[in-house]
Amino acid sequence: MSVENYIKENALSLCDKVYIAPNIPEKKLNNAISSIASDANHEYVLAIADTSLLGNGKNGCLFLGDSVYIRGLLDKSQSYKFEAIISAEYKRTEKIKDNGKVDVSEEVVLRLTDDTEISLTTALTNINSQAFAELINGILETNGEDKAFENTSQMMPLESMESAIKKTYLKIICNFASSDDEIIDSQEYAEILSLIVRIGLNSQERIELRNYMYETDSIEDTDALIKYLEENVPDGSFEVIKKSILKDMVYLFRIKNDYENWKQNDFFTALQQQFEVKDDQIDLIIAAIKNDEEILLQRKNDSEITKAMKEMAAKAGAVGVPLAAIYFSGSVVGVSAAGISSGLATLGMGGLLGFSAMFTGIGVAVLVGVGAYKGIKKVTGLSDLENNKQREMMLQAIIKNSQKSLNYLIEDVNEISKQLMNEIQKGSESAMKIEKISAMLGMLSKGAQKTTEKITYAETESIIAQLPPKLDKVRLEELTNEATKVKLMEYVLDCYVESEITADDGAVRRVYLLNDKLPLNTYEQLYSILDSIGYLTVSSAAFASVKGTAKNLFKDLLN
Repeated sequence: MSVENYIKENALSLCDKVYIAPNIPEKKLNNAISSIASDANHEYVLAIADTSLLGNGKNGCLFLGDSVYIRGLLDKSQSYKFEAIISAEYKRTEKIKDNGKVDVSEEVVLRLTDDTEISLTTALTNINSQAFAELINGILETNGEDKAFENTSQMMPLESMESAIKKTYLKIICNFASSDDEIIDSQEYAEILSLIVRIGLNSQERIELRNYMYETDSIEDTDALIKYLEENVPDGSFEVIKKSILKDMVYLFRIKNDYENWKQNDFFTALQQQFEVKDDQIDLIIAAIKNDEEILLQRKNDSEITKAMKEMAAKAGAVGVPLAAIYFSGSVVGVSAAGISSGLATLGMGGLLGFSAMFTGIGVAVLVGVGAYKGIKKVTGLSDLENNKQREMMLQAIIKNSQKSLNYLIEDVNEISKQLMNEIQKGSESAMKIEKISAMLGMLSKGAQKTTEKITYAETESIIAQLPPKLDKVRLEELTNEATKVKLMEYVLDCYVESEITADDGAVRRVYLLNDKLPLNTYEQLYSILDSIGYLTVSSAAFASVKGTAKNLFKDLLN
């Protein structure tokens, strides 16, 4: 066992509030860095034992792979390199007072390599002193005498790792995809290609992996691939990577089967047992995948997404699956880990995945105007459109991912076509190979079709996210009351369905709801019209609504 994993597994005994990477709340991590370990790199933090009275992470112990930082309630911060510690001794003394009561005092003494001894009595206020001494001695014993203590990132997603690790990860996924029928069909290929885009492989690496998928006799042993990952991924990431592999597998499984039947797949369950992942953890992974799908299928707005992600984080913590594991290779719907991190940051949940702070250029929600301006947006219904920014961002990321996938598919088709022509020129002795290559072309064509459908769906949903779900007819009529704009009004009305809804007070009202069964070009034209007439502009929308309402009120008075 590595020192980093030893610390993670044993730090929980130090006090009541211990946070283990990557499940350390961002605010506590930042507070601990600034107060306890100002020179530490946040990516290397393994555990924080919080002894602060307010629970803000500003006092206690902070562990890296090579050192420990300590700050008592009334002390300054102090740090010790593990390589400079010979041992930690726990001392307990009991003194009987005159009244017969026993006064107990505890102390931890560090013996250092420079022949000095340091007492940590006051520094370890509210820390289990005996557990601390045992942890330090265990760290020294685990590492041994000849190995150097080292730090590794606890917040690194797959896309940031070395290409050899990415390829090994993908080969395990390919082995699973072909395990049921010895082939990777068009849908599986399209999803694997989406994964390749999310984690980023260069052209040469993609060719190597494509050949691996095509040549079934070149399949590598899954256990050997897993062993390679175990030996080469950063210590802090292997537990995460195991759950991520199962996540990507279960998503591929759902192409041909229902999610709930995952226990029927021998390859999957064998790996689940090998990874020691519990059934309730698999159920959580499936729930997280469904949550991502529902964001798009149910057209959730930002408020609903925020609520769902917070609930998912609570469930993940309860069963011991960090959200970093679920999004280690990005979202299965086609968004990279960096994209998910950026999106959560705009919703005020930047630290939810643990590795979000690693990425540069993370978007921040910009608040434009206050007070009355927000009130106007609410009245005009434009605030509802602003509440769709996260879903819109996901859809744009999916479009980008799918377009790259389509480009890669075209590259594959061109390469396989060249191979086919070469074999045809060789004559009949290559008949079997020609048949195999032709089958590959057919699979690629179907994969391209599936990817194109995904692009069309995402583009359509992206436009819908920018359109008002409920039309203000009064505003529309006011903005199109000129003769040259009558046809524009008719076009817009044709895109909405007149319906009756019952309000909370029991009153029945007629409303115009967006028709969600229209083709992409219709939605694009609708958006263009609404934008050109000022329906989507706050000032124009507000003025038109007020003016139109006033006109109707005046007409009612006259009648």
